Amino acid sequence: MTDRQPVGMTGTLVALVVLVLVVGAANFLRSAVVPDGYHFVFNLSLAAVAVGIGVAAGMTAIELGLAVDDVPRGLRYGAIAAGVVTAVVVIAALVPAFSSAFDDDRVEIGFGAMLLKAFVTIPIGTVLVEELIFRGVLLGLLRRIAPTLVAVVVASVLFGLWHVYPAWRGDAENEALVSAGKLSTVLGTMVATTAIGLGFCWLRVASRSLVAPILAHCATNSVPFVVAWVLSR
Repeated sequence: MTDRQPVGMTGTLVALVVLVLVVGAANFLRSAVVPDGYHFVFNLSLAAVAVGIGVAAGMTAIELGLAVDDVPRGLRYGAIAAGVVTAVVVIAALVPAFSSAFDDDRVEIGFGAMLLKAFVTIPIGTVLVEELIFRGVLLGLLRRIAPTLVAVVVASVLFGLWHVYPAWRGDAENEALVSAGKLSTVLGTMVATTAIGLGFCWLRVASRSLVAPILAHCATNSVPFVVAWVLSR
């Protein structure tokens, strides 16, 4: 990934602080300032900055989960995880008691727009960006200075916090969540995304590849969206 030598403890801490500050500021700007139409480019730019911070800290492809030799293992883990997620979502969609969970104003779009969002915008503008930041650069830097379990917990909590401000601003479009009230929506979002982050981190560590959480994350975000679109017809 880079010929730069890894920085020491101080350099790693500086890189971590800079990364968290940049990501936190970007989270606020994206939710409160940047128009929706620019979110895709903004997110990709943020991911590029995050990877740049990792490169400046001398992170290797292995640390980032981008080693080519680990891709097959990542594909295996990711395919299994994505299959499980897809099965759970489809089964839930067939149970009337869970039907309200798929009420989503964002699915009021045409077939072409649905395909674009489910297979381009979400996988690239959301999944790839978040995986590079949280399971790539952030987790890799944390593992330099702390045991893997501690690094996983911290990265997952920060992933949960990443979703708090958008939820607080009412960006959550799921009617079932919004109707529960802002506080419960924020708390529920924090708990759910932290738990999901733990699962994605486990996939990253177990498979040694970022491919595994990317596939699982795509299934977690895109499959419910497609199912919600189908149910809304």
